[in-house]
Amino acid sequence: MKIVTVNIPIVYLEAIERLVGDDKLYPSRSELVRVVVHEFLLKELKLAKNTGKIETVDVNDFDDENFVRIPVANKTKEEPQRDFKTYKILKRLY
Repeated sequence: MKIVTVNIPIVYLEAIERLVGDDKLYPSRSELVRVVVHEFLLKELKLAKNTGKIETVDVNDFDDENFVRIPVANKTKEEPQRDFKTYKILKRLY
């Protein structure tokens, strides 16, 4: 993992603090942010796929310019494991 510094409004931080800690929804701010970013990426990629801007592909060797990989939970195995979905960028979103 890499460390990323993000500036957010104080009201967001206050809301995050209410969700983080022992016996709360998330053990740390970092875990909350990871979950939120993951869900955001899945939502954006689904929207892009529906509009024909990306397509799901199976590739092992890809370049960062034309492909994006997103981790997804593998719920079929007993041990926790991450698989990846790979998307080919057909059109730039912005």
